[in-house]
Amino acid sequence: MTYSRENDEKKLLYTKLSDQIYQYIREENLHAGDKLPGERTLAALWKVSRPTLREAIRELENQGIVKAEVGKGTFVADPVAAQQFEVRLASKNFVDLFEIKTVLERYCLEKLVYAVNEEQLRELETIAIQMNAIASTGIMPLELDDKFHAYLMGCYENRELANIVLNMISMYRDFVKEMQDYMDQREMDYLSDLIDTIPYHLEMVLRMKERDIQGALEKYDKITEIDLKVYKEMV
Repeated sequence: MTYSRENDEKKLLYTKLSDQIYQYIREENLHAGDKLPGERTLAALWKVSRPTLREAIRELENQGIVKAEVGKGTFVADPVAAQQFEVRLASKNFVDLFEIKTVLERYCLEKLVYAVNEEQLRELETIAIQMNAIASTGIMPLELDDKFHAYLMGCYENRELANIVLNMISMYRDFVKEMQDYMDQREMDYLSDLIDTIPYHLEMVLRMKERDIQGALEKYDKITEIDLKVYKEMV
């Protein structure tokens, strides 16, 4: 058990350091063929041992980001591989953000089930029905989906917390837009998978109308489960 834990810790260190090296490549605007500083310089920069630095560079080399040449040094390699690595970094941060957003939104929903009034429930139901109608044609109703969650958070009395969730929703929508070219290159039709989340919105509202907290949360969990699966498959 100790050996396995130590290995995991070392792997985490190498991965973190490889991320830092890649960020260095970006910040210094290095291109394919450009040489990185020597091991001694980089090891001193991040206060790590040279063997640890070599492991991190080996990770980047395995991913096609750099190329180490014996006796010559380490050079920036394939820019396409670099783009894929950048996407991986962004995706890791995005998934963390999404999971935080989910915890906060779920908390708000739990409090809302008894607090939301009938007029608000009718509006949520109307939006959800419209979403279902569009989804039935094979189109993902992104704008209505955003409207639904924005309205849901608008019903929560703690405006500060609700605004945090809304900002996070906006941030991950922006991330998906930025990822669009990359996903098109890989022929990823992620919207067709997200359509599967749409029916659960109406089912969630119906549980809310019954003041069924557990039922509403279960439907919400179905939505986020599909969302997270899709986002994790992006890279």
